Amino acid sequence: MANFIQKTVANFANDNGKFLFINAAIGWFLASAAQTFGIMTNKKIDKEDKKFLVPQEVFDGLSNIGLYAIITAPLMNMTDKLIDKGVISFRNVDKNSAEFKSLKGGAAVLASFVGGIVSTNILTPMIRNKLGTVAQRKAFKQKIQDAMPTYNFNYQPLFRKSQDNTPLRISNYINFAKSKNLKI
Repeated sequence: MANFIQKTVANFANDNGKFLFINAAIGWFLASAAQTFGIMTNKKIDKEDKKFLVPQEVFDGLSNIGLYAIITAPLMNMTDKLIDKGVISFRNVDKNSAEFKSLKGGAAVLASFVGGIVSTNILTPMIRNKLGTVAQRKAFKQKIQDAMPTYNFNYQPLFRKSQDNTPLRISNYINFAKSKNLKI
């Protein structure tokens, strides 16, 4: 385990782009976990709101990390390939020099930074809002359906005129309304 950690740290020390990429993903995971935990333990938020807010925060965190990886990793790879092919070049810098490796690492950091901005500040809110709208409509529709009374038509509803259970008929209702001086 110690050998794995040592190799991983050495790999990150040589590649600042990967270091930034992994640390950003870990940061978003921890931020999302903290936000979710905060919502779950906040006593001022009622249970109905928590049912909506907790999944929203979990999805927000997953979408941030997922979109960051989906956008940034290919962007970093593309930048790396463009530099290796000479499409992006650094003037008067030898490809075998430490300066070239440093500039290549800087390009990876820039690609990671751009990928982070595009994915988490542009794409995630657009997708989250679209999916949130769909989920909200579904929940609203479900709430309306849950609020609608359901009737079992296998029995006749009862009209309670007095202690006895009189079946619901218009004549019974009219008699009840007359006895209470209600207008029909």
